[in-house]
Amino acid sequence: MNPSTPATRREARATQKSTGKRSRRRAGARRTGRSRLRLLLLWLLGLGLLGVAVAAGAFAVAYSRTEIPELNDFADAQSTILYYADGETELARFTGGYDREDVTLEQVPDHVEQAVLAAEDRSFYENEGVSVTGTLRGAWRTLAGDGVQSGSTITQQYVKNYYLTADQTLQRKVREILISVKIDNEQSKDQILSNYLNTIYFGRGAYGIQTASQAYFDKDVSELTVEEGAFLASVMNAPALFDPDYADGNQERVEARLDYVLDGMVEEGWLDAATRESVQFPEITEPQPTTAVQGVDGYVAQLVRSELAEELELDDAAIDSGGLRVTTTIVEKHQDAAKAAVEEFRPTGEGTDDLSVGLTAVRPGDGAITAMYGGADYQQTQLNAATDARVQAGSLFKPVTLLAAVADGVDTLTTYPGPSPMTFAVESGEVDVRNFRDVSFGTLDLRVALAESVNTIYVQLNEEIGPERTVEAAIDLGIPEDTPGLGGDLTNVLGTASPTLVEMTNAYATLAAEGERAQPYLVARVVDRTGATTFEAEPTTEEGVDRDVAVDVTDAMTYVMTQGSGVTSGDIGRPSAGKSGTSENNVSAWFDGFVPQLAAGVVMYKGDGTVPMQDVAGLDQVTGGTFPAEIWGEFMRLAMEGEEVVPFPERVGVGEVLNTTEAPTEVEPTTQEPAPTTTDEPTETTTSEEPTETTSDAPTQTTTEPVPTTPEPTTPAPT
Repeated sequence: MNPSTPATRREARATQKSTGKRSRRRAGARRTGRSRLRLLLLWLLGLGLLGVAVAAGAFAVAYSRTEIPELNDFADAQSTILYYADGETELARFTGGYDREDVTLEQVPDHVEQAVLAAEDRSFYENEGVSVTGTLRGAWRTLAGDGVQSGSTITQQYVKNYYLTADQTLQRKVREILISVKIDNEQSKDQILSNYLNTIYFGRGAYGIQTASQAYFDKDVSELTVEEGAFLASVMNAPALFDPDYADGNQERVEARLDYVLDGMVEEGWLDAATRESVQFPEITEPQPTTAVQGVDGYVAQLVRSELAEELELDDAAIDSGGLRVTTTIVEKHQDAAKAAVEEFRPTGEGTDDLSVGLTAVRPGDGAITAMYGGADYQQTQLNAATDARVQAGSLFKPVTLLAAVADGVDTLTTYPGPSPMTFAVESGEVDVRNFRDVSFGTLDLRVALAESVNTIYVQLNEEIGPERTVEAAIDLGIPEDTPGLGGDLTNVLGTASPTLVEMTNAYATLAAEGERAQPYLVARVVDRTGATTFEAEPTTEEGVDRDVAVDVTDAMTYVMTQGSGVTSGDIGRPSAGKSGTSENNVSAWFDGFVPQLAAGVVMYKGDGTVPMQDVAGLDQVTGGTFPAEIWGEFMRLAMEGEEVVPFPERVGVGEVLNTTEAPTEVEPTTQEPAPTTTDEPTETTTSEEPTETTSDAPTQTTTEPVPTTPEPTTPAPT
């Protein structure tokens, strides 16, 4: 018998009962386990729902408490743009570190907008301002230790640029999300896209789509082609990786990125496949400096800054980032002529390393500065040779004395003898005056004596009228009364005063305007970012000298151009008047002159303005009749090309003729008349042994004040 088999029926029942009980217990256990699992799942679901509710509540509270902040400094900053006198052609700009110019969305072609969406946020017009998947992906990478990741929509990028900072923190990211959702609810998609396009960085110092268009393609955003717009969309946000001119390897990266953008435009239905196939990689321009303090035009820009500060009382922040549109008086043709003339005739080679050249042009009867060359590069030296440097004017003051004499009744046909040397009595004793190279002349009228720049004749004239009249005439022409060296000594006719180039050129412009004196200015018009005109220049003019007196002096100055140092300037194809000037020891050389429509001046000096210009570019002496006259002539030819040829008024004949012969004698000097660019021109400078250079009797030795960067010579200049 099987031991496990029940022996009796009772045992069998007992066994069956026992077995059945165990089976029911196991089934009950299974039922209890399933119940507990259901409870756990329900509990977890409840917790999840509670968490969602809490999170939603927290988000709602955070959202309600989040306010859209004020714009950051960058968002409100726009470049101030300077224009030439036409009001359209850009001359320079102040960026304050952010080169940006706002445009409306209507100015941006549709294909450019679509390229940006294809590159950055294809669901822009459908999403709620944030991308859940992008945000979660960025958060995961952040938690994984890869740094704070973006995953940002256009709205989020706009919020970061416009309202926040670029800080890489989780707190800033959460705030960005909250503000983005609020912005998406409060601003239209077009407004968001417009602000985004005006603030995003494209590289090359360019913020915003308009400035980027100019930086990469030298054109307005409205003129961008499909490939150009797609290129800008490709480089935005990471120009260091995609600008081909920034680093090696960028060309390959940007080509791949461009394909991604163009393919995305096709996928979204914004670009047809045929056009996509025809698109070529666009031709981009070389990177250019973006600030206003570069090169020749940097001097103009800095002078504009000074005028804005003075006329409109603007501080640097308002000028740099105020979005102003400033029309200057600079004529592009004249400015180009100034650069070309200096480039062509500026001396090169031996002794020219520290040579400075300044050129400026002024419109007679108005005062508008139409050209300014203050130096080759503002980055290299900030001293403006046209407005800051003060060096002695030399013989440029002879026409000033002539003006005073004619106003006092002396006819320009009046004659004087021109021996050399001549001794003159002064308060402190006597002073000897010599002509260039001690050349003696016969009797000359004042016109020819001006052409030959005869020192002894013009000192005689100054003695006759009184040297204080020369000072008064200088002031009448527009030279400031406080000009260093503008004293009433007898030799002031020889140019002991040290005006700036703009001041001296403006004085000659008064003669060109037949006696009408004007105040020089550079800013013609200012428009703020709203389009409102906040400043309009009103030229300040008044009668400086009598019209007939100015006409007769101008007539005398035409002799300089036909038989004096002005011959070096060459034929400019129209009547002109002018005068050269060279100071003691050749430390400065000038040529100033004019036609009826334009006055221009050139100054040249070496080092700080006290270094003799000797042995320069093959010349033993640089005088006003050499390089300065050549530069002046070339400038006038280029600037006045195509302009009407206007004659000067005929000589009036003011005053009384004294000491004249029947026909004024045009006596040649005893030395041979120099050819252009020679150094023995009798009107330009003096020899070192000339008594007037070292005499202690000339009071200007103590009245000429040095400018820190261009100290004045301490002895009077005899020519």
